[in-house]
Amino acid sequence: MAEIRLEQVRKAYGGVVAVHGVDLTIRDGEFVVFLGPSGCGKSTTLRMIAGLEEVTSGTIRIGSRDVTELEPKDRNIAMVFQNYALYPHKTIYDNLAFGLRMRKMDPAEIDVRVQKAAHMLGLEDYLARKPKQLSGGQMQRVALGRALVREPDVFLLDEPLSNLDAKLRVRMREEIARLHQDVGTSMVYVTHDQVEAMTLANRIVIMRDGHVQQIGAPLEVYDRPANLFVAGFIGSPEMNLIEGRIEGGHFVAGSLRIGLPAGTSAGGEAVLGIRPEHLALSNDNNGVAFTVRVIEQLGAQTLCIGEAGGERLRILVDRVDSWSPGQSIGVRFPATKLHLFAKSSGQRIEAAKP
Repeated sequence: MAEIRLEQVRKAYGGVVAVHGVDLTIRDGEFVVFLGPSGCGKSTTLRMIAGLEEVTSGTIRIGSRDVTELEPKDRNIAMVFQNYALYPHKTIYDNLAFGLRMRKMDPAEIDVRVQKAAHMLGLEDYLARKPKQLSGGQMQRVALGRALVREPDVFLLDEPLSNLDAKLRVRMREEIARLHQDVGTSMVYVTHDQVEAMTLANRIVIMRDGHVQQIGAPLEVYDRPANLFVAGFIGSPEMNLIEGRIEGGHFVAGSLRIGLPAGTSAGGEAVLGIRPEHLALSNDNNGVAFTVRVIEQLGAQTLCIGEAGGERLRILVDRVDSWSPGQSIGVRFPATKLHLFAKSSGQRIEAAKP
């Protein structure tokens, strides 16, 4: 196991910069997820850690070693790809053992490692089969096992669940989380799926256009997004964002006038954010009239889409069966649940501490 440090790591393809000066320390045994839309630089950053992409500038260290110029085979990392890349003509046992045999490891030690990995991943009954005889989830477990037998300093996983259906993705998320708990090795995981990031990560690195937008624990980036991009990207259903201005302790947008937390003294144009589950229903005159337009029943919860003061809003509440399109209900904007962002820069506006 080892700490990973990225110091001003940059990647350019000619005049196009794919990754802009990433600074990041991944602690020994930590599970870090790179999250962002396609083309944001997350996979490129992972491939630079692996040695599959040359670093244009900056330094990568694994443990005490500077690995920036080292070949992948010399970094003691193991990588799991979206494509399982199993040898179709070899048994599962031979797929797991192949890399160790190429290193001319003692056959007895190979068997110990293969059997241990097979036990951890529930593959004991499949070792004599060929990949075509396995399901997608089982093949992904073999790919994980092939990485596990190497006993690397770092696991690198590049969208490993993208080829699986929704039910299998949930099951494999659980298996990857359990594997990390069992082996305690540092894991770096790339995904565009925020649910995977929120459920697996100790910390999330959110990227956009090659720039790191925010680094933090899952609930930290959920509760205190650093900017408008993070606010809109994290959360499902996504955060309500309303453009307006700050006037004397209130946020004003059209006919909406919403009280802000004490200490919010900044004025001018801003964007107010509130998550759908944080809008509160109101049965008194203190609420804002909300007109129901679309109702989505999610089982235990109800998502309602409509308008308040001319602004489109989503409300997520415990199940309600009685609402209908065109109905008017009252909603409140709890001051403690509001987020404010500068319209010009998109950066978070913090209320002054009392």
